[in-house]
Amino acid sequence: MHVAFVSEHFHKEPGGPRKAARAMAAALDEIGHASSLIGIAPRDREENLPGGGTAILRRYGWRLVPSRYGRPRFYARELGRLHAVRPIDAVVAMGLESAAAALRFREQFGVPFVLNPRSFLVNAPGTWKHDRARLLIRECDSFVALSESAADAWCAALEYPRDGKVFGVLNGVDPTELEGTAEPPPGIQGAPLILCMAMLREPKGQHVLLKALARLVDLPWQLVLAGDGPARAALAALTQRLGLGERVLFTGIVRDAHWRWLYRHAQLFALTPVYMEACGNALLEAQAAGLPIVTTDAGSVPEVVSPDSALIVPVGPVPYPDEAPILPALESALRRALTSASLRTALGGTGRTRARELSWATCVQAYSAVASRVVERATSGVGAMHHPAR
Repeated sequence: MHVAFVSEHFHKEPGGPRKAARAMAAALDEIGHASSLIGIAPRDREENLPGGGTAILRRYGWRLVPSRYGRPRFYARELGRLHAVRPIDAVVAMGLESAAAALRFREQFGVPFVLNPRSFLVNAPGTWKHDRARLLIRECDSFVALSESAADAWCAALEYPRDGKVFGVLNGVDPTELEGTAEPPPGIQGAPLILCMAMLREPKGQHVLLKALARLVDLPWQLVLAGDGPARAALAALTQRLGLGERVLFTGIVRDAHWRWLYRHAQLFALTPVYMEACGNALLEAQAAGLPIVTTDAGSVPEVVSPDSALIVPVGPVPYPDEAPILPALESALRRALTSASLRTALGGTGRTRARELSWATCVQAYSAVASRVVERATSGVGAMHHPAR
C-alpha cells in the first residue's frame, strides 16, 4: 500500500506534524508499506523520508487566492502529479486544508482519504472553517483524531455521531531521540529543575503553573519554560509581577543537544493545560525520559499519562476554567513532587513503562488498519466506513 500524507505544517522545524509524519513513514516501512508526503515550504525542495519515501515540498505561490480555495486546489494538484508517477492507495490528510484537497483528489481519482486533524477545532459555528469541518467529517472515508477525547470533542462540536468511521489514536514516542550529545541551555542555575516544554500560549496553562509556583517560594526550584509563542510577553510580565524573575528561565525553542539535556536533567515535568489537549506530545516525551509529571486532566491527558506516572489535577469544564479552585490543588501536587524523591522515582519509572506502550509502531498499526479498510471498501465500491466499531 502507498500512503500519501498531506501536511500543512511539515516544513516547520521543529514541529509536531513534521516529527509525526517522519516517524509514521518509518513505522509504515517497517510493516511493508510505502509512503510519500505533499506539503508547502518557502521554496521548492524535496527530502527523503525514513523508509525511502519522498517529502515533496512546493512553494505556495497562490497567495492572492483565499486560503480556503487556493490551498486545497494546490495540494490536490500536487497529489495528482504524485499519483501519475506512483499510484496512491490512500491519503492521510493532516489538517482541514489538507482534507479539502484530499476530497478534491478523491473526486478526480477515487482514492480514499483519512482525515487526521492535528489539534482541536477552535472555530465557532457559522465560520467557514467550522462549516468546512462539518462537511469534511461527513465526507472523509475515516476520521482519526489524536485521542479518544479529541474524537469525542470533534464529534460533539460538529454534531456528528460517534460512528464506526471515527477513531482516536494517540501519537507515539521514540525514546531513542533522547540519545546523543547533551548540553545545558544558558541560564541553568542548578536548582531542582522543573521543565515545561510547550508552545507559550494561554491554552497550555503556563500562567496557572506560574501562579501555583509563586506559592512555593519556600522551596528551592527553577522553572524552565522551553518554547515560544504568542503568550511569551504576557508570561514574562506575569513572572516579574509574581517576583519570580530569578527562578524562571525562558529559553525559546530548544533543539537537539539542549532539548536532550533538559529531558535528561530535569527533576520534574510540569504542563498544566486549561483547554482541550488533543494529545500532548511533550507528555509522551517526558514519560520516555522517565520524568515524574504534574499536569491537569484537560482533554486527552488522562489517556496519555496515568495516576501512576503523574499527579493529575482536575480543572473542571474547559476552555479556560476558573483558576481559583485549581491553584490549591496544583500547589499541593507540586509540593508533593518537589519534596519526595521516592515519589518522583516511582512516577518516573511508571512513565517509562507507559512510554514503551505508546510507540510509533503501535500508532501506525492503528492507522494502517484504518487505511487498509478504507482502501478495501473503496475498491469494492462500498464507500466510507460506517460500521459499528467501539
